[in-house]
Amino acid sequence: MTIINFFWRGMRFGFLENIVLKSHIKVGHEPIVWLSGEKPQSSYWNDIEKKITVKNADFADFKLSEFLVTGGDFRTAADLWRFHFLYSFGGIYCDTDAFALKKFPDDEWIVCSAEKQPHMVSIGVLKAPPPLVSIGVLKAPPHHEIFLECISNVRKEWGNVQVFTDAYSKHFGHTNPTHDNKLFYPYRWHEWKKLFKKGKLPSNSYSVHFYGKMLEINLKERLDDYNERWCERNPGTLLGKLWYWLQDKK
Repeated sequence: MTIINFFWRGMRFGFLENIVLKSHIKVGHEPIVWLSGEKPQSSYWNDIEKKITVKNADFADFKLSEFLVTGGDFRTAADLWRFHFLYSFGGIYCDTDAFALKKFPDDEWIVCSAEKQPHMVSIGVLKAPPPLVSIGVLKAPPHHEIFLECISNVRKEWGNVQVFTDAYSKHFGHTNPTHDNKLFYPYRWHEWKKLFKKGKLPSNSYSVHFYGKMLEINLKERLDDYNERWCERNPGTLLGKLWYWLQDKK
Protein backbone atom coordinates (compact mmCIF):
# COMPACT_ATOMS: atom_id res chain seq x y z
CA MET A 1 0.00 0.00 0.00
CA THR A 2 1.31 3.44 -0.95
CA ILE A 3 0.89 5.95 1.88
CA ILE A 4 -0.01 9.49 0.79
CA ASN A 5 0.35 12.26 3.36
CA PHE A 6 -2.00 15.24 3.33
CA PHE A 7 -2.17 18.32 5.54
CA TRP A 8 -5.38 20.02 6.62
CA ARG A 9 -6.35 22.86 8.90
CA GLY A 10 -9.72 24.59 9.14
CA MET A 11 -13.41 23.93 9.72
CA ARG A 12 -14.30 23.96 6.04
CA PHE A 13 -13.77 20.64 4.25
CA GLY A 14 -15.77 20.45 1.06
CA PHE A 15 -16.84 18.33 -1.87
CA LEU A 16 -13.58 18.72 -3.79
CA GLU A 17 -11.41 17.65 -0.86
CA ASN A 18 -13.74 14.72 -0.24
CA ILE A 19 -13.46 13.35 -3.78
CA VAL A 20 -9.69 13.91 -3.83
CA LEU A 21 -9.23 11.59 -0.84
CA LYS A 22 -11.65 9.07 -2.34
CA SER A 23 -9.71 9.11 -5.60
CA HIS A 24 -6.52 8.15 -3.77
CA ILE A 25 -8.30 5.29 -2.03
CA LYS A 26 -9.66 4.10 -5.38
CA VAL A 27 -6.22 3.86 -7.02
CA GLY A 28 -4.79 1.92 -4.07
CA HIS A 29 -3.29 4.65 -1.90
CA GLU A 30 -3.63 4.86 1.86
CA PRO A 31 -4.37 8.50 2.79
CA ILE A 32 -3.07 9.94 6.04
CA VAL A 33 -4.44 13.39 6.87
CA TRP A 34 -2.21 15.31 9.26
CA LEU A 35 -4.71 17.53 11.01
CA SER A 36 -3.82 20.84 12.62
CA GLY A 37 -6.32 22.17 15.12
CA GLU A 38 -9.91 20.98 15.45
CA LYS A 39 -11.64 18.53 13.14
CA PRO A 40 -13.57 20.08 10.25
CA GLN A 41 -17.29 20.49 10.81
CA SER A 42 -18.83 19.29 7.56
CA SER A 43 -20.74 16.32 6.19
CA TYR A 44 -17.95 15.76 3.64
CA TRP A 45 -15.42 15.28 6.44
CA ASN A 46 -17.76 13.00 8.35
CA ASP A 47 -18.22 10.96 5.18
CA ILE A 48 -14.49 10.34 4.66
CA GLU A 49 -13.07 10.32 8.21
CA LYS A 50 -13.51 6.59 8.87
CA LYS A 51 -11.91 5.70 5.53
CA ILE A 52 -8.62 7.48 6.24
CA THR A 53 -6.01 7.74 8.98
CA VAL A 54 -5.94 11.03 10.90
CA LYS A 55 -2.81 12.15 12.76
CA ASN A 56 -1.76 15.23 14.71
CA ALA A 57 0.09 17.66 12.45
CA ASP A 58 2.25 18.95 15.31
CA PHE A 59 5.44 16.93 15.55
CA ALA A 60 8.74 17.47 17.33
CA ASP A 61 10.55 19.45 14.63
CA PHE A 62 7.74 21.84 13.77
CA LYS A 63 4.64 22.79 15.73
CA LEU A 64 2.44 24.65 13.29
CA SER A 65 0.00 25.77 15.97
CA GLU A 66 2.79 27.56 17.84
CA PHE A 67 3.96 29.21 14.61
CA LEU A 68 0.47 30.61 14.00
CA VAL A 69 0.01 31.78 17.59
CA THR A 70 3.14 33.90 17.25
CA GLY A 71 1.70 35.65 14.19
CA GLY A 72 2.95 33.44 11.37
CA ASP A 73 1.12 33.56 8.04
CA PHE A 74 -0.97 30.41 7.43
CA ARG A 75 0.19 29.77 3.86
CA THR A 76 3.80 30.19 4.93
CA ALA A 77 3.11 27.82 7.81
CA ALA A 78 1.63 25.22 5.46
CA ASP A 79 4.71 25.38 3.22
CA LEU A 80 7.02 25.09 6.22
CA TRP A 81 5.03 22.14 7.55
CA ARG A 82 5.37 20.33 4.22
CA PHE A 83 9.15 20.81 4.10
CA HIS A 84 9.68 19.96 7.78
CA PHE A 85 7.57 16.83 7.31
CA LEU A 86 9.49 15.64 4.25
CA TYR A 87 12.81 16.31 5.94
CA SER A 88 11.79 14.46 9.10
CA PHE A 89 9.91 11.51 7.61
CA GLY A 90 10.23 11.46 3.82
CA GLY A 91 7.61 9.72 1.69
CA ILE A 92 4.88 11.31 -0.40
CA TYR A 93 3.23 14.61 0.41
CA CYS A 94 0.16 15.58 -1.61
CA ASP A 95 -2.07 18.66 -1.62
CA THR A 96 -5.75 18.06 -0.87
CA ASP A 97 -6.64 19.37 -4.34
CA ALA A 98 -4.65 16.75 -6.29
CA PHE A 99 -7.12 14.16 -7.63
CA ALA A 100 -5.46 10.77 -8.25
CA LEU A 101 -6.09 8.99 -11.55
CA LYS A 102 -3.76 6.04 -11.00
CA LYS A 103 -1.27 4.74 -8.47
CA PHE A 104 1.74 7.03 -8.14
CA PRO A 105 5.10 5.70 -9.36
CA ASP A 106 7.42 3.95 -6.93
CA ASP A 107 10.34 6.22 -7.83
CA GLU A 108 12.45 7.47 -4.93
CA TRP A 109 11.87 11.12 -5.90
CA ILE A 110 8.90 13.03 -7.35
CA VAL A 111 9.55 16.75 -7.72
CA CYS A 112 7.73 18.61 -10.46
CA SER A 113 5.63 21.74 -10.77
CA ALA A 114 2.58 23.23 -12.40
CA GLU A 115 4.81 26.03 -13.61
CA LYS A 116 6.62 26.09 -16.92
CA GLN A 117 9.44 23.57 -16.84
CA PRO A 118 12.78 25.31 -16.40
CA HIS A 119 15.58 24.81 -18.89
CA MET A 120 18.45 22.52 -18.02
CA VAL A 121 21.08 24.43 -16.06
CA SER A 122 24.46 22.95 -15.19
CA ILE A 123 25.90 23.32 -11.70
CA GLY A 124 28.67 25.55 -12.93
CA VAL A 125 26.31 27.97 -14.68
CA LEU A 126 23.57 28.15 -12.06
CA LYS A 127 23.62 31.55 -10.36
CA ALA A 128 20.16 31.76 -8.81
CA PRO A 129 17.65 28.94 -8.31
CA PRO A 130 14.45 29.49 -10.33
CA PRO A 131 11.53 29.97 -7.92
CA LEU A 132 8.53 27.80 -8.82
CA VAL A 133 5.09 27.54 -7.26
CA SER A 134 2.40 24.85 -7.29
CA ILE A 135 4.55 22.11 -5.84
CA GLY A 136 1.56 20.00 -4.83
CA VAL A 137 2.97 16.47 -5.09
CA LEU A 138 6.37 15.71 -3.59
CA LYS A 139 8.17 12.48 -2.80
CA ALA A 140 11.62 12.22 -1.28
CA PRO A 141 13.75 10.19 1.11
CA PRO A 142 14.03 11.61 4.65
CA HIS A 143 16.74 13.90 5.99
CA HIS A 144 17.70 15.49 2.69
CA GLU A 145 19.34 18.91 2.72
CA ILE A 146 17.12 20.07 -0.18
CA PHE A 147 14.28 20.58 2.28
CA LEU A 148 16.46 22.34 4.82
CA GLU A 149 17.28 24.79 2.06
CA CYS A 150 13.58 25.05 1.18
CA ILE A 151 12.82 25.91 4.82
CA SER A 152 15.47 28.63 4.89
CA ASN A 153 14.21 30.06 1.56
CA VAL A 154 10.52 30.34 2.47
CA ARG A 155 9.54 33.99 2.57
CA LYS A 156 8.07 35.45 5.74
CA GLU A 157 4.98 36.47 3.75
CA TRP A 158 3.72 33.76 1.44
CA GLY A 159 5.11 33.89 -2.09
CA ASN A 160 6.91 31.62 -4.50
CA VAL A 161 7.99 28.26 -3.18
CA GLN A 162 11.58 27.39 -4.00
CA VAL A 163 12.26 23.70 -4.41
CA PHE A 164 14.70 23.73 -7.32
CA THR A 165 17.40 25.12 -5.05
CA ASP A 166 21.19 25.00 -5.06
CA ALA A 167 20.95 21.83 -2.98
CA TYR A 168 18.63 20.33 -5.62
CA SER A 169 21.09 21.24 -8.37
CA LYS A 170 23.97 19.77 -6.38
CA HIS A 171 22.09 16.49 -5.87
CA PHE A 172 20.65 16.03 -9.38
CA GLY A 173 23.15 17.99 -11.47
CA HIS A 174 20.43 20.21 -12.93
CA THR A 175 17.26 22.09 -12.00
CA ASN A 176 14.81 20.11 -14.10
CA PRO A 177 11.89 18.30 -12.44
CA THR A 178 12.24 14.58 -11.85
CA HIS A 179 9.17 13.88 -14.01
CA ASP A 180 7.33 15.56 -16.85
CA ASN A 181 5.17 18.20 -15.17
CA LYS A 182 2.06 17.10 -17.08
CA LEU A 183 2.13 13.70 -15.40
CA PHE A 184 0.88 15.42 -12.24
CA TYR A 185 -0.37 18.77 -13.60
CA PRO A 186 -2.12 18.23 -16.97
CA TYR A 187 -2.91 21.96 -17.10
CA ARG A 188 -1.32 24.94 -15.37
CA TRP A 189 -2.64 27.05 -12.50
CA HIS A 190 -3.90 29.92 -14.68
CA GLU A 191 -6.02 27.39 -16.62
CA TRP A 192 -8.05 26.49 -13.53
CA LYS A 193 -11.33 26.99 -15.41
CA LYS A 194 -10.64 23.80 -17.39
CA LEU A 195 -12.02 21.88 -14.42
CA PHE A 196 -15.48 23.19 -15.25
CA LYS A 197 -15.30 22.91 -19.03
CA LYS A 198 -15.81 19.99 -21.38
CA GLY A 199 -12.71 17.90 -21.81
CA LYS A 200 -11.20 14.42 -21.75
CA LEU A 201 -9.69 12.70 -18.76
CA PRO A 202 -5.90 12.88 -19.18
CA SER A 203 -4.93 9.30 -20.00
CA ASN A 204 -1.23 9.51 -19.15
CA SER A 205 -1.36 11.56 -15.95
CA TYR A 206 -1.16 10.30 -12.39
CA SER A 207 -3.21 13.19 -11.05
CA VAL A 208 -5.22 16.31 -11.85
CA HIS A 209 -4.51 19.38 -9.76
CA PHE A 210 -7.57 21.53 -9.03
CA TYR A 211 -5.61 24.62 -7.85
CA GLY A 212 -7.78 25.15 -4.81
CA LYS A 213 -6.40 28.59 -4.01
CA MET A 214 -7.34 29.87 -7.48
CA LEU A 215 -10.83 28.41 -7.04
CA GLU A 216 -11.21 30.12 -3.67
CA ILE A 217 -10.02 33.47 -5.03
CA ASN A 218 -12.18 33.43 -8.14
CA LEU A 219 -15.31 31.56 -7.02
CA LYS A 220 -15.51 32.59 -3.35
CA GLU A 221 -18.88 31.52 -1.91
CA ARG A 222 -19.90 30.01 -5.28
CA LEU A 223 -17.32 27.25 -4.78
CA ASP A 224 -19.85 25.28 -2.73
CA ASP A 225 -22.13 25.14 -5.79
CA TYR A 226 -19.76 22.65 -7.40
CA ASN A 227 -20.86 19.39 -5.87
CA GLU A 228 -22.47 16.04 -6.73
CA ARG A 229 -25.57 17.67 -8.18
CA TRP A 230 -23.50 19.98 -10.38
CA CYS A 231 -21.52 16.98 -11.67
CA GLU A 232 -24.72 15.10 -12.48
CA ARG A 233 -25.95 18.10 -14.49
CA ASN A 234 -22.59 18.60 -16.22
CA PRO A 235 -21.25 15.12 -17.01
CA GLY A 236 -19.19 16.28 -20.00
CA THR A 237 -16.98 18.62 -17.96
CA LEU A 238 -13.65 17.51 -16.54
CA LEU A 239 -15.01 17.68 -13.00
CA GLY A 240 -18.12 15.78 -14.04
CA LYS A 241 -16.06 13.05 -15.68
CA LEU A 242 -13.77 12.76 -12.67
CA TRP A 243 -16.77 12.39 -10.38
CA TYR A 244 -18.41 9.77 -12.62
CA TRP A 245 -15.11 7.90 -12.87
CA LEU A 246 -14.98 7.87 -9.08
CA GLN A 247 -18.49 6.45 -8.94
CA ASP A 248 -17.73 3.87 -11.65
CA LYS A 249 -20.48 5.47 -13.68
CA LYS A 250 -20.39 6.01 -17.44
